[in-house]
Amino acid sequence: MSMKKAKPNRSISPLAVEVKRELALIRNMKLVVAVSGGSDSIALLHLLLEAGFKNLVVAHFNHRLRGAASRADAAFVERLSAKLALPFELGSADVRSLAKSEKISLETAARQSRYSFLASVARKHRSRSLVLAHHADDQVETCLFHFLRGSGTAGLSGIKPRSTRTIEGITLTLYRPLLAVTKSQLLDYLSERKLRYREDETNTAAEAASPSRNKIRLRLLPLIEELLGPSFRSAIVRNARIFADEEDLLSALSNPIALKTELPVKLLQELHPALRRRVIHSWLKHHGIDEPGFAEVERTASLLEYDTEGIGTAKINLPGNRHARRKAGVLFISQG
Repeated sequence: MSMKKAKPNRSISPLAVEVKRELALIRNMKLVVAVSGGSDSIALLHLLLEAGFKNLVVAHFNHRLRGAASRADAAFVERLSAKLALPFELGSADVRSLAKSEKISLETAARQSRYSFLASVARKHRSRSLVLAHHADDQVETCLFHFLRGSGTAGLSGIKPRSTRTIEGITLTLYRPLLAVTKSQLLDYLSERKLRYREDETNTAAEAASPSRNKIRLRLLPLIEELLGPSFRSAIVRNARIFADEEDLLSALSNPIALKTELPVKLLQELHPALRRRVIHSWLKHHGIDEPGFAEVERTASLLEYDTEGIGTAKINLPGNRHARRKAGVLFISQG
């Protein structure tokens, strides 16, 4: 009696197991996956499929910052989506012109445009879940960047594995299942599986717009590793998890106040300095101030200092041609 030779079953990779564990609660939901075409997002897409996620929508945004290379990225992701039989959505914007007209940084303009597109994709496909390819190296870079800017606990908690963002009336839940996975692990996975991806000279057009981040990525982190060894990266990732838990507690205490359009001066003056800083930080962030640091928080707090005749700072400058003002016993944000 002849027997058919069984096909060898390739076991699921440890990285796919990690992704499956991180996203276990949304396994059967429709997920919008942001795919740039670079190694990180291509690895994420294949790991999702390997982990058994099938209801995926591939979303690619062209920032128009790299000319023909940007168009080639879009074409590559579209072909891959067709090969994998996955829905594909393409968006684009002239990010450089937007940054100039709105008087904002290129990085901020890119982020705003990209998330606006992703929100439109979510609306079209009736999904509220967005999966992003941020990994452990991104976490280390972000935590150091925030530490050097004096961003406090909120900044030191880094990138959250799960967060929400309301864009144009749609509240999306953002999932980042690769935060415990290093860039080298993702590259090894792609190499082992012989998976193609686009070489991205800028490590995504949006992030490359920040010279400070590039210096941390290309110069500071390699120097720290040379002096201290690679273990510092995992230590920073662990600390980020600890700070994230503390941040959740502070957010629960501060958000009922911070979500208001106007902040009562008297209430802020009576708060403990640690909670007051957190309220102001959350308030600035909730009202469109991108990544507020120690300087923005302290300048805003200076509005609380005035004498019995009301003489003191009543207006301070904020990024994006905005201002925080004090008038009639409240703080509020104005444009222009």
